[in-house]
Amino acid sequence: MLADMFNAARDAGRPVFMPFMTAGIPDLDASLAVFEQLADEGADAFELGIPYSDPLMDGPVIQEASARALEEGMTFLG
Repeated sequence: MLADMFNAARDAGRPVFMPFMTAGIPDLDASLAVFEQLADEGADAFELGIPYSDPLMDGPVIQEASARALEEGMTFLG
């Protein structure tokens, strides 16, 4: 539960480490490897960006990441 994660970090006197990454950058296998490495390095949670073709509410960096992932063949199913 998110509340437990934030409470544990607060009690330990540290910030929560919750990186964001768009799935499929640079490809699916590399994405998985990065998430595994981040978990090994102590990430508390992840925000996973699922690429889609019309990311109007995202900023330019995430829009570009979504476009690149889609160009590389990333789909919701992997």
